[in-house]
Amino acid sequence: MGRSWFLVCVCVAWGCMGGAPEADPTADESAAMEEIASAQAALGFMPGERIPARGAFSCDFTLDFTRFTEPVGPVIARDRVLMQRFALEYTDPDDPGMLQKHIPFLQNSPTTALAGGRYLFQSRRQAAQYEEFVTQRFEYPAGTQFLDRPEFADPECRDWTVLAARRFGPIEEETAFRTERFDTGRANVWEELHLALQLLRDVPALVAEAANRGYSEVQVLHNLRDHKVQLVYFHPRALPVSSEAPDVAAFGSLVEAAPLDAGLESRHALTKVFDQTHFTLTTWLPYAPGDTGQGAVWPNSPPFPEPTCGDGVCSPSRGEDGSSCSADCTADCGDTICQAGESPTTCPTDCDVPLLF
Repeated sequence: MGRSWFLVCVCVAWGCMGGAPEADPTADESAAMEEIASAQAALGFMPGERIPARGAFSCDFTLDFTRFTEPVGPVIARDRVLMQRFALEYTDPDDPGMLQKHIPFLQNSPTTALAGGRYLFQSRRQAAQYEEFVTQRFEYPAGTQFLDRPEFADPECRDWTVLAARRFGPIEEETAFRTERFDTGRANVWEELHLALQLLRDVPALVAEAANRGYSEVQVLHNLRDHKVQLVYFHPRALPVSSEAPDVAAFGSLVEAAPLDAGLESRHALTKVFDQTHFTLTTWLPYAPGDTGQGAVWPNSPPFPEPTCGDGVCSPSRGEDGSSCSADCTADCGDTICQAGESPTTCPTDCDVPLLF
C-alpha cells in the first residue's frame, strides 16, 4: 500500500479534502475507514481483541459537589440514558450506537473532583455527531446546556479518530485508567496526516507494551483539527471489592508506572499537555431501547456513590420496575412511551428532552 494512497484515504476519512477539515466527516468516510482498517490490519499480529471503534470522544472537567441539587448517582443514571439514547436514535451507525464510556473520577479537594468521560463509537462520523450533541445540543435540565451546568467547571471536550483500540481483559474489571495527551506541534492537515501514518507504525509496540504490563485495554487516538494525540490505558482490578476504599492498588500501579508513550514524545516532537490517572466511577455498556440492555458497571462502588432504588430515577437495566422499585418506577416505565406520571427526570428511558439547534 503506497504512502500517498494511504494519506488520501486518511484525508477523506478526516474530512479534509478540498481545504480545511470539516466539523463533520464526509459521506465518503465509511469506505475510506474500511481502507484504513485494512492498513491497520496490515501492521501484523497484535495481542488482545480489537475493539471495533473508529471514533472516540473525551471530556475533562471539574465537578463542584456544592452545586449539585441531588446525589451524583441519579444524575449520572439519568444522563446515561438520555445520552446513550441520542447515540442510538440520532447517530449513524445505530447498532449499538455508543460502544462504551468510562467516567473518570478523582477527588482533588473536599468539595471538588476531576471527572469527564472517555467514549468509543463505531464510526468517526458518529463521534463527531456526539461531540456536537454534548457541546451544543443537549439541554437538561430545561434551559441549561449540558456543559453550562453549574456543577461543571473548565470543560475540555473533543472527538477523535481511533488509530487503535485493543482489549486484553474484561471491561467490567477496569477500575482505574490513565490518560496521556499531547500537542502535535503540526501546522496543517498534511503534516497531521504524515504524523498519523507514523503513529500507526508505532501501534504494535504500544499495544504489546500495554499487554506486557498487564493492562486490560489501550486506546491510541488522534485529532488533526485540534492537533492532539491521546493515549488511554486501563488497569484491571487489583484488590477485592471493598466498601472501605476504591481499588487503590490498580490506581497506584498506573501512577507509579513509566508513561506508556514509549518515546512517542521525543520521536515525533510531541509536547505532553496532560497526564492524569483516575479511578473508574462507572462504565457504560451498549444501550437498548427502554434501557433493557446491559446495565452500567460501577467497579468502585461502594465506597463511590452509585444509583439506588429510591433515588428518583427509574433504571430498568439495574432491575428496577414498577414491582421491584415502585418508589422510582411507574408500571409502564421502560416501554419507550412517555405516559402520564412520567418525565425525563424520573423515566428518561421513555421521555425525550428537546435538542437545541
